[in-house]
Amino acid sequence: MRAKLMMWQRASLVFVLFLGLYLLTAGGHLYSPDEEIMFRVTEAIASRGSLAVEPIRDPSGRTFATRAGVRRTDGREYAQYGILNPLLGVPLYWVGAAAARLVGDEAAAAALDFKTTNYLPREGAGRGRDLVKRFAVSFTGCFTGAAVCVLVWLLACRAAAQAVAHRDEPFLSEDRAASKVSRIAWLTALAYGAGTMAWPHSRTFFSEPAATLCVLLAFFLATGGATLSYGRAAWTGAACALALAARLDSAVALPGVGLVLLIRYLEERHGSLRAAARAPAKTLISDLRRPRLALGAAAFLAPVAVFGVATLVQNRLLFGAFFTSAYADQPEGIAFSTPLLAGLYGFLFSAGKSVFLFSPAIVLGIIGFGLFARRCPALAIGLAAAVVLKILFHCRWQNWSGGWCWGPRHFFMVHALVMLAAVGFLLRWTRARRAAFVAVMLPAVAVQIYGTSQNFIDYYILYYRTPETLPQAFVLFAPDDTAPALVRMEQIRPDGRWEPLRPDRLPAPLNDSIYVPQNSQWYRYAEMMRLGYTDNLWLRLLRRARGEERAVE
Repeated sequence: MRAKLMMWQRASLVFVLFLGLYLLTAGGHLYSPDEEIMFRVTEAIASRGSLAVEPIRDPSGRTFATRAGVRRTDGREYAQYGILNPLLGVPLYWVGAAAARLVGDEAAAAALDFKTTNYLPREGAGRGRDLVKRFAVSFTGCFTGAAVCVLVWLLACRAAAQAVAHRDEPFLSEDRAASKVSRIAWLTALAYGAGTMAWPHSRTFFSEPAATLCVLLAFFLATGGATLSYGRAAWTGAACALALAARLDSAVALPGVGLVLLIRYLEERHGSLRAAARAPAKTLISDLRRPRLALGAAAFLAPVAVFGVATLVQNRLLFGAFFTSAYADQPEGIAFSTPLLAGLYGFLFSAGKSVFLFSPAIVLGIIGFGLFARRCPALAIGLAAAVVLKILFHCRWQNWSGGWCWGPRHFFMVHALVMLAAVGFLLRWTRARRAAFVAVMLPAVAVQIYGTSQNFIDYYILYYRTPETLPQAFVLFAPDDTAPALVRMEQIRPDGRWEPLRPDRLPAPLNDSIYVPQNSQWYRYAEMMRLGYTDNLWLRLLRRARGEERAVE
């Protein structure tokens, strides 16, 4: 009991430390229209007990990321995103709503109307109160990100304890073993929380951190306990259902969780996975036919099935058909149109989305996976399955890059799953490995600090949406690509008429910023710094007090 209490005390310390780090570099506002829509869902839940929101409409009247319900005639629509992330923002919304009643509208607007991109639907009276609520909800990612770091720490503790107790490990005293486990867990959490894009994304209100939190919770529950009980299987399934409530694409990671439960069942039957692998096929078939396995699988799948049925019923009530969701109303639809090799190249090697550039610390998990798999086979197999399935899924997705953001957003969950294998790297803490850890972490931390310095939406506004104003940055094409004899380029005006488009004013598509180091965040962020832009809340307030805040125009 004392050891368990001490563990949770240390977990609380992990949460506080990373929460403090993330608050130190917070932006204090929402970034993308995706976040704005999720905020509106949060507001609808907290203030009206509804899921209906006011949509964001472009000049042509088309909505973004929402769909009108079949039974509504008041213009309200429903978001395409999962409900969990908006629910996590509800407590902070209530804090913001309470603060908005205490602070004058003009004073709030003067303090929080940052000179950056926003999507407020109202001008004039009430704008300050709207800003206060968004300001409060914008910190949700800091809390979620810190909670993810706690689960990384807890899973690393469990994996390190199992690895240290391995029969190949030299005999250690109880105190030295505990010290080694603690060191491994802390360094793993540090590598994830400060050496990957988890840090910059703690500033956002995206749903990926919430989904990652739930999937890690499912792995934590699946690997816990001396024996595998029906209750533990059911709680694991409940965590999986929560992951689906955050993002439906979490489904591709859930077979990895199921594999952990299956391997644990086989380990209990045969003493170890190696012994199970050596057992006769007839024995394994008999094990798989036992009622205990069927009941355990039912306990695991029941919460997921309940969520699935609830989602289908919701679709039927809101949109008139079981398999029609709000996402189906979007122009891009649901398609897996990206060539697999193109997606792999983008995620691994491209200037704009390479996981190794944006999260250098992830190499520690890759290097350590071999030893990690030998010492913690069940967890390693489950994590590997989840990672491979996530990679294959998102490499083929039509919006594989994750849109306008810092780094490969759709790969966010993969970071945490891979970083857990850093336990294998940290098990053998030689002088060379200490030097390697420092050599990886120094640039990794520098990258994350750099990523928190600017607003990624403002970056795109400045360099891709304002070719007629300074700073000017145009797409780089070869002359043959824009030769009038070969290509006719036109653009559509707001009134629906088409007009010729000059080649030197051709706006850069997103893929150019991904595949070609042209207009790259890697050097444009530094230029934004020189021009006087910043997205650190505390530095912004300081510059505002000095009259130096730079507006995005």
